[in-house]
Amino acid sequence: MNILPLVNFVAKRGISVELALVREKWSLYKRMYYFPLIPRLKRLYASHTTATDLTWHHEHIKEDGIMCHPSDSETWKNFNESHHFFADEPRNVRLGLCTDGFQPFSQSGRKYSSWPVIVTPYNLPPEMCMKEAYMFLTVIIPGLNNTKHKIDIYLQPLIKKLTLLWETGVEAFDISKN
Repeated sequence: MNILPLVNFVAKRGISVELALVREKWSLYKRMYYFPLIPRLKRLYASHTTATDLTWHHEHIKEDGIMCHPSDSETWKNFNESHHFFADEPRNVRLGLCTDGFQPFSQSGRKYSSWPVIVTPYNLPPEMCMKEAYMFLTVIIPGLNNTKHKIDIYLQPLIKKLTLLWETGVEAFDISKN
């Protein structure tokens, strides 16, 4: 792309480069921001404050009919039954992934959206599980258009790391076990 016409267009009209690209139908590169997940999971086991709590889901006493944590659910039990190799080791990390797009500049006429992707370790007790410190922002997908239709493309680096964790695992020093 020849940048000189863009510079002239922006200079004459006094508008932003991004807006100029949209008006003149020049294409912007799609981008996303990925923040590595594995080092943050390793850090949980290296910390005295969280290493012992990472086996809470395995040790807590479940009350029948009361669900206070995802580990009390039928889905968790079914997962344990179908994946014994994973369930037998209480230090294996169970993760939840969530995303939801929003428009940071509300309805100001621009179609700009942002899609954060958050991963949460469900091994922790309920009082820690949903705290901000343990909700890992792993991907941010900004864009002029709604990116939910192609979100699988943006999630590929995260999926690759999650597949690595599932298939081969990653060694981490557990400070609670010395």
